Amino acid sequence: MNHQTTNSQGPDWTSRNEGPFQSTPSTASQEWTRRKVFDDESNDIIDELMQLEGMEEVKRQFLDIKSKVDVCKEQGRDLRRERFNVVFQGNPGTGKTTVARLYARFLQSLDLLDSDDVKETSGIKVAAKGALGIKKKLKRILYNGGGILFVDEAYQLTAPYLDGTGRAALDVILTTMENNISRLAVIFVGYKDEMESFFEHNPGLSSRIPYTMNFADFTDSELWKILRDKITKEYNGNMQVECGMDGLYMRIAIRRLAQNRGNRSFGNARAVETLLAGISRRQARRLAEEKKYGKKPNYLLLTKEDLIGPDPAAAAQKSKAWTSLESLIGLKQVKESVQSMIRMIQLNYRRELGERAPLQFSLNQLFVGNPGTGKTTVARLYSQILADLGYLSRGEVVFKNPADFIGDCLGKSEAKTKSILDATIGKVLVIDEAYMLDAGDPHKDQDKFKTGVIDTLVSMVQGVPGEDRCIILIGYEDKIKDMFTNVNPGLSRRFPIERPFRFENFDITQLEQILDKKMREQDLICSDNATNIAREILERSLTRPNFMNAGEVDSLLSKVKMNYETRLSKTPIHLFDIDMEVEAVDFDQDHDRGSRIDCRKLMEGLVHRSITDKLVGYQKQYLGAKKHGLNPRDQVPTRCIFKGSPGTGKTTTAQKMGDLYYGMGLLATSEVVECSVADLLGQYVGHTAPKTRKKLQEGIGRVLFIDEANRFINGPYAAEAIDELVQFLSKPAHQGKMIVVLAGPVADIHTLMSTRPALSSLFPEELEFGNIPPEDCCALLAKELERKNFTSEAGFLTNPSKVDYVKARNHFRLMQNYSSWSNARDVRNLSTKV
Repeated sequence: MNHQTTNSQGPDWTSRNEGPFQSTPSTASQEWTRRKVFDDESNDIIDELMQLEGMEEVKRQFLDIKSKVDVCKEQGRDLRRERFNVVFQGNPGTGKTTVARLYARFLQSLDLLDSDDVKETSGIKVAAKGALGIKKKLKRILYNGGGILFVDEAYQLTAPYLDGTGRAALDVILTTMENNISRLAVIFVGYKDEMESFFEHNPGLSSRIPYTMNFADFTDSELWKILRDKITKEYNGNMQVECGMDGLYMRIAIRRLAQNRGNRSFGNARAVETLLAGISRRQARRLAEEKKYGKKPNYLLLTKEDLIGPDPAAAAQKSKAWTSLESLIGLKQVKESVQSMIRMIQLNYRRELGERAPLQFSLNQLFVGNPGTGKTTVARLYSQILADLGYLSRGEVVFKNPADFIGDCLGKSEAKTKSILDATIGKVLVIDEAYMLDAGDPHKDQDKFKTGVIDTLVSMVQGVPGEDRCIILIGYEDKIKDMFTNVNPGLSRRFPIERPFRFENFDITQLEQILDKKMREQDLICSDNATNIAREILERSLTRPNFMNAGEVDSLLSKVKMNYETRLSKTPIHLFDIDMEVEAVDFDQDHDRGSRIDCRKLMEGLVHRSITDKLVGYQKQYLGAKKHGLNPRDQVPTRCIFKGSPGTGKTTTAQKMGDLYYGMGLLATSEVVECSVADLLGQYVGHTAPKTRKKLQEGIGRVLFIDEANRFINGPYAAEAIDELVQFLSKPAHQGKMIVVLAGPVADIHTLMSTRPALSSLFPEELEFGNIPPEDCCALLAKELERKNFTSEAGFLTNPSKVDYVKARNHFRLMQNYSSWSNARDVRNLSTKV
């Protein structure tokens, strides 16, 4: 039987031979039988070895060593000066520890070693105790007659993060074993790839460790025999199996187990033990249910459900986790994705029963979306659904972040990652903000610590259903995709980067449903007016750049309860009612600000009356929309062109629009982000788009005022900025979430709109700022002087009947004829000179 050809293959779905799977007789066993019969050889230890499943290469090497000993005896050579140190390479559960004990007895039986005692340790334990610690251990072994030192995961001795302590200990081992040939032999155990760095530590290692034994993963036939023998032994030969030991359900169980073969986390015989433990657990649960309903249980029968788990269709219907997921508000795409996965599991179950290979898919998932969209909640439910369907042995959820994986020196990241992965078998491992493991541009120097984490993930995780593990990476979709582009391409084969679970932002209706659900859970009752105000607040939160989804509801409820309790505390005890409703004032103590804002007073003396009339019109549109149950965002302009001469109040109007629109609940804040086109343009090709995008994102939930829009007309990078502006504002996700104002001189704005039609369609609302009337200039000057604690004599600036008022008004009218006149700006300059 050639294990080298079957080691990386999947389970056998068609073959039949001895037992339920194809099985080739061991050539090593046949050779040993021939030698015993025809050459009269004998060795009890080799007899024991040949009884073990698999290990064809190991058995062959034992025979080779015996052949060498026999030949040397004939030649008169003394082999007690020969080295018999060895490297064992292979996955867990392949029998390395068992063979180590046989190897010690084998060497003693051939008079090559004085003692068959075996002392076990690991590379990390040796390194932790250092050179002095291993020197004491070896001294005790030699004092007691010698034997074998078994060092598991020996490659850890040369790990760079151990600061040389492991290497120093290894040097002690090498020196001691070299000085005590025939008294001490050392078995170094590890994975093939990682043992390469071990041999690089000392060029002379290969000559000092002349033997390497590779322990191949067990074949389907060998795994089946191990399971059969364990069932027979555990139950004293009394346990019956539905369809028989070599029947369909046993075959399916073994094939599922074998799907993970070739992965370095595959446990081989240990995996069989885990499988049997799961079978026993399911049987115990079934028998308890039968007793509960008065049935007479058969304790000595393993049924179909015990062996391969429940029918996924029935299990999904009984799964409380799936019912809970379906009842969550929103998450339509996520629910469809989970439903699709359940259908795939059901299809594979039917294919297995028909002895066809299941369709491959990964339990690992990517959860992408903004904070507060339910990713953590769904991760817990997803974990339990997989456990209910029989795909995870434990179903617990372990949450980690990138910092938990990243080490502080070379090699430490790999060790920490391996430790976490080993501890989460049978569970769901959730890595939040996983994009922080991005090592950066592969064409530049990458972060080696992060690279170590990803490479370890790729080497230890296969992403197949039989793996008994699930890893969920959480983060923003664009950043997650960037990471997959930059890191080990094997990661894309283990996670469905093209089909992530997308957690969409909640809309206003869903936020209201979440609020209503949480208030009912806390026995809080809302008045009708309070419900309307709550909706306005949640609508406003939708415009925030850092919108927290369901987190907005939690934050709002905390504020409501605090205001509610404060109001109740002021209520006389004889009027106190435990069923007192939550009022609008509890949600927002200034909830009617939108209807109270006096636009004309707000803009008095600052701009031309036509501009004030426009803003008053916007406020009327808002109030009319609310009165008729319409969405004000669809009625009130959110993209405007401000055209006019300098100092006519364009910037001031933008600032007052911030106050007005915030009061109407259309913005998250009254802040205004002011910039010019120059702030959007880059200095080289490809620089403009990200600069423009960053400024636009800064404006979400605010007023974004872009001055000097005329600079969009020409310039090497103007077109790039306009393309980004058009693309950003055209996205549905940005509709109504910000006020964008383009400002500039009248003639230049006309030229811009005629040469850039894409902008013209995006900015249908135009406000033309004419010169401020002379009367308003007088009022503005009076206001500025009053603000500086100066008052005009007899208040002439506010009294049109005064001669000095007429002179001042005529002066302002004359100044407007000059092209350099800057309206309000010059009026303010004048106030500083008075």
